[in-house]
Amino acid sequence: MPLSEDLAIVVVEMDGNISHMESVTAGLTREQFNWRPAPGTWSIGECLNHLNIVCEIDLAPIREAIEDGRARGITGRGPFSYGFLAKRLIASQSLPVKKKFKAPAVYLPPPDADPATTIAEYRRANAELRKLAVSAEGLDLARLKTDMPALPALLRPFLKMPLGARLAMLATHNHRHLWQAEQVRLNQQFPR
Repeated sequence: MPLSEDLAIVVVEMDGNISHMESVTAGLTREQFNWRPAPGTWSIGECLNHLNIVCEIDLAPIREAIEDGRARGITGRGPFSYGFLAKRLIASQSLPVKKKFKAPAVYLPPPDADPATTIAEYRRANAELRKLAVSAEGLDLARLKTDMPALPALLRPFLKMPLGARLAMLATHNHRHLWQAEQVRLNQQFPR
């Protein structure tokens, strides 16, 4: 059965992100993978590790929302629309980069990374996220809400994000940081 338009778009973006990651990281040495263009900027390895951390932390709330939706029979047909805040969060991650954000402490990557391990984890985590997105087919992606683990604990019960918007935001967030990693590799000072 084909996916709804909402999920098909997200899955295509996720597949594109894997291809983008493969092209950005192809043939890199550990030195190149961990090279920073300037103090306070991230290396390719830090960009990927950040995405791995975000994905790993966000998988559980997405899985819980899908399980809750299945258990309660909260189904729906798209296209779905999301509120102002969800749209703004997705747009804030879109290219071109208009504003830089400081990553919440829970999502900060380590300064040094093993390329093979980091790339394998990116593939694994994104395959799991893609599988969850596909499993959400038939659910009401606007009514089902996901917890937002990066928020302060006091705000989490009050601020939740629609499942479909959360999946779209993660795909867009990945695209943004893969673009950032690509800019590192394209830097004129990048070690050859």
